[in-house]
Amino acid sequence: MKRRVIIFSTILAIISLLVVSFTNSNTTNIDEAKSSDSNMFALESKNIKRVTNKIPDLYYGVDTRFAAIKKSDVHNATTIYDFLNEGEKKQIAHINAVELIIVENNQLSEKRAYGENEYLTDAQIKLLKATEYFSHFTIRTEFKATNNETGKLEERFFGPHITVVPNKQAAYINGENALIKYLKDNSKEDMHVIKGDKLGAIKISFTITKEGIVSNVKHDAMTTGYPSIDKKLIQLIKNIPGQWTPAENTRGEKMDQELVFTFGPKNGC
Repeated sequence: MKRRVIIFSTILAIISLLVVSFTNSNTTNIDEAKSSDSNMFALESKNIKRVTNKIPDLYYGVDTRFAAIKKSDVHNATTIYDFLNEGEKKQIAHINAVELIIVENNQLSEKRAYGENEYLTDAQIKLLKATEYFSHFTIRTEFKATNNETGKLEERFFGPHITVVPNKQAAYINGENALIKYLKDNSKEDMHVIKGDKLGAIKISFTITKEGIVSNVKHDAMTTGYPSIDKKLIQLIKNIPGQWTPAENTRGEKMDQELVFTFGPKNGC
């Protein structure tokens, strides 16, 4: 009898040890699984954060290189007010000097003429009448303006840059909004590489030919700071879908026209 009790007690002890060992092992496995799940969640969260970088407000625009003014208006101009907007006109209390400068290859050239008031001089008018379609110039105006707070006159200047255009410019058949939507939608995924507010502006020039075809696409100026974005935008301009109506002169003859795509942060373009 005593022997049976000893054997039975031994069996119970062994079973107890097995139960405790199994429980500890199971607990360890559960803890390891929780730890693994936690690490996986942290990794996924990190990846999500990387993919969903906040994209700044972006500007997409397609237009002439500078402010467009018809060739007929340029050749018929007699004062600088023919080239200023209403806001600029209202600022002027007295004009000190006006310099007309032809812009060539994105640089101020030596082709320039000087005046002392709002009326264009004979030399300035001669320069303007020599301009052709899609040539560029600037009018640097030095003037006195009234300070709205102090009421005193202050020295100021502005120099609007102007592009000479025909009466009928090249146009995207589907409309400007459709063109901008194409550029936005197809570059959206490429914008996730932007870090904070570290984004520059880029200009890409291209030509709409007489046949209404996009050609001569080139990186014109500046960079976003992200080669992958620059490359994508150039590719998108080269592959704009749909058709264009070409520019026409006053005789209805079709002609090539240069346009410029500008992209960058809204507060920097």
